[in-house]
Amino acid sequence: MPSKPTDSTPGVTRRRFLDGSLKLTVGLGSGVLAGALLEACAQSPAATAPTAPPGATVIRSLLFDQVGYDPAVLQQLAKRFQALHDNKVFVSIETAHYRELYDSILAAGLSRPSPYDVVALDQVWVPEFAGRKQLLNLKDQIPDDSRSDLMPSLLDAFSYQGNTWAMPHVLNVQSLYYNRAQLKTAGFNAPPATLESWYEQMTALRNRQTPYTDSWAEGEGLVSDFVRMTAQFGGDLFDAAGRPQLTSQPVQRAAAFMRQLIDEHLVRGEIGASNEPDAMRAFLAGGVTYTTNWNFVYGAMGDPVYSQIIGEAAVAVIPAASATGKAAASVSGFMGLGVLSNSQQPELAAAWLRYLTSPQVQAQQPAQLPIWTSLQKSADVRKANPQIDVFLTNIANARPRPKLTHYVEASAVLQRHLHDLVIGAAAPGSAMNAAQAELLALQARWTA
Repeated sequence: MPSKPTDSTPGVTRRRFLDGSLKLTVGLGSGVLAGALLEACAQSPAATAPTAPPGATVIRSLLFDQVGYDPAVLQQLAKRFQALHDNKVFVSIETAHYRELYDSILAAGLSRPSPYDVVALDQVWVPEFAGRKQLLNLKDQIPDDSRSDLMPSLLDAFSYQGNTWAMPHVLNVQSLYYNRAQLKTAGFNAPPATLESWYEQMTALRNRQTPYTDSWAEGEGLVSDFVRMTAQFGGDLFDAAGRPQLTSQPVQRAAAFMRQLIDEHLVRGEIGASNEPDAMRAFLAGGVTYTTNWNFVYGAMGDPVYSQIIGEAAVAVIPAASATGKAAASVSGFMGLGVLSNSQQPELAAAWLRYLTSPQVQAQQPAQLPIWTSLQKSADVRKANPQIDVFLTNIANARPRPKLTHYVEASAVLQRHLHDLVIGAAAPGSAMNAAQAELLALQARWTA
């Protein structure tokens, strides 16, 4: 066990959690792209992973390789955490793609001992893994005064049945990315403030270039886009009790609008096979005026390695229908860090989790969107990200994907029927009605 118990004691205090919170430290870099960009657009050269020294207690981390800090930054953070514990602790870091990450966590619950201690979690996985008793309850690991520095919606995203099961880490949210020059050529001086004006702008742009593209291949990105589009009409796909409401007016209007955009040729013809990196590439190549996408596009649009529209690309809030009275409508894709309940070193694992999400570490990455309200207001972060208020507005108006213990299965149902709509195999109403029936049957099986 480490000789310094400061970060491994169960009763963590605000002072320990925030140690050095607002002091920027030189040497870790200013942040990295957060999103699928790392997988889709660049491959880092292979590096030999460090090995644990004899006698060290090993904490094994399984993280998402498409979102979060660069592997080199993670290794530096691991070294600093190890130094805090007199190098008697060693942090092993593995990464996995989205679906592989889910499958690995699911399988880890069957292993004794667990092959991992700390894992990255999509917010929608928390109910299932918490319900399976695979996650350590973090209620006592986050003191009340630390909670006060977090937006309630962030902790709620990783809560289930009144307890917190993961610490928010990456604040992914969809934003509207647009091409200033193309808008100006069409006679518009600003991005749309409402869904109606967005449609009008797209219609006006159509004779000059393709107005819009998004992530409508059959996958989780399609579900995220539809949650956001339904939010733009003021609705949700599921009610508070987890019952599907795909026959409700906002959902039906969103489905009809999606089909309308396709039929009126306001989207790229390849949109049914397009994922988030594809949408980003089309936008940064100047092929479309608009896309909605995650934070990683913001990091790429000023980089000549990825962008052909430097100085023309901009980010804005996603407009909602005027009838909603909302300033924006988006969808959250937060990633968190949790401790597996069958970890052999739960206290040390929780200490590593707290360190990795701490203001001390996040302050060293000012180009990232921090989870801490105090950092979001800091001059360093605002200098690194002049558009932070756009992202925060989208977060404040973001709908979460539904909290379901059977989310992965429900998402698969939605993906299939939504993609039928996109490719024209089903009319919008028929697709939503068929999905509603299937989701009700799925819910009945899980609650029986």
